[in-house]
Amino acid sequence: MNLMESIRLAFESIRANKLRSFLTMLGIIIGISSVITITTIGTSLRATISNTMSDLGGTNYLYGYVNAVIPDDVDYDTWEYPEMDESDFLSYQEIVDAKEAFADKIKAIILSWSMGEGTVTGTNYTSKVSVTGSTEGWLDSYSLDLIAGREISDRDCAEEKATALVSDLFVKYALNGENPLGKEIEVSLGNGSVLKLHIVGVYKYDVQRFGTASSKTPEKDLTTPLIIPVTYAMEYADNSWGSSGFDYLEFLSAEGVNPSELAAEITKYFDSVKYGEAGKFQLECFDLASQLGIIDTVLNVVTVAIAIIAAISLVVGGVGVMNIMLVSVVERTKEIGIRKALGAKNRNVHLQFLTEAVVICLIGGVIGILIGILNGFLLAKVAGALVESYASDIGSMLSMTVRPSMTAIVISVIFSMLIGILFGSYPAKRAARMSPIDALRYE
Repeated sequence: MNLMESIRLAFESIRANKLRSFLTMLGIIIGISSVITITTIGTSLRATISNTMSDLGGTNYLYGYVNAVIPDDVDYDTWEYPEMDESDFLSYQEIVDAKEAFADKIKAIILSWSMGEGTVTGTNYTSKVSVTGSTEGWLDSYSLDLIAGREISDRDCAEEKATALVSDLFVKYALNGENPLGKEIEVSLGNGSVLKLHIVGVYKYDVQRFGTASSKTPEKDLTTPLIIPVTYAMEYADNSWGSSGFDYLEFLSAEGVNPSELAAEITKYFDSVKYGEAGKFQLECFDLASQLGIIDTVLNVVTVAIAIIAAISLVVGGVGVMNIMLVSVVERTKEIGIRKALGAKNRNVHLQFLTEAVVICLIGGVIGILIGILNGFLLAKVAGALVESYASDIGSMLSMTVRPSMTAIVISVIFSMLIGILFGSYPAKRAARMSPIDALRYE
């Protein structure tokens, strides 16, 4: 008897005992589906985080915070976070100097100075905007496309020009689709002040980047960012928080520059020119690539650990396969005797029952894989919907990706076959060693 004949007989036996075969497979199905579900969720989370990070600036994105230096021998019960003086903040000129010092490594340093929300009364409609002072590179930091004109430039910031970068939705509704370049607009802020600005550029608004207050909010009622030079914002903003400096910076590294190394160099630079080794504060710089690597490592460890725990159920499934195959051997004792009497050798009988065990486990494994992928897909979608419903701004920024682990699928298929071989070997050997005379006498 060859392998194909054994496979045919295995399927015939499964069809003859459908319910028993399904119950035998159930342990394998549950174990494999659990492993695939967990690995699918883990892989999807890693892909989602990676794609979202890429959308938000890519691995060349760095950010820095001015934080207090924590002493090596700190006693957290008595240590108090020091209060920042005006001199502890970074001035605009100090940041410009830093950009010049790293001219070959830093593509842009993005600053942010919010002036709150305002309104612009246009030709036919009053549009809502959020006015933010920023620098050259704002479009790159959000991965937005420039449609017309130019973005806010370093020269605009240096000369404190009253220029503005607006969205295409603003142009569509506030300006009735007219050519906006060079037009003067008046922005009425919440504090009662009015800014007179000249439009120099238009970018394409992206809902995924900025989100919406509600999915039912009409497009014309969306509050879109209006970007002005950061120095102009600092000059005319209602500076109620009492500082004219910055404690948060964003960096875009140049192509080919190692972000992790650049982060360390930036920290060292500001220590040397600003804070000093014995200062109370320092600029701590981090890169998204290293943060993503840490998250990926944690997810890998958690996924593997839970998958191993879930895989324990496969042992239970394997025991079930062995038990049912032993029952099958007893039930088919007379069949075994007839086959041996007709010339079947021990290895033929062994192959028949071993093949049947492997086929049962393999079918259970395939069903478990399909259920696991479906479960992973549904859970990932539900998680994305929950995040978006509870935090629309965060949810809109997530680039949800459902990605089953091909490695886990291949391993599961192989593991299913190994379970069949391992737990089917003993029943197969017992059937092969059966005496044909005793088997024929069995009732």
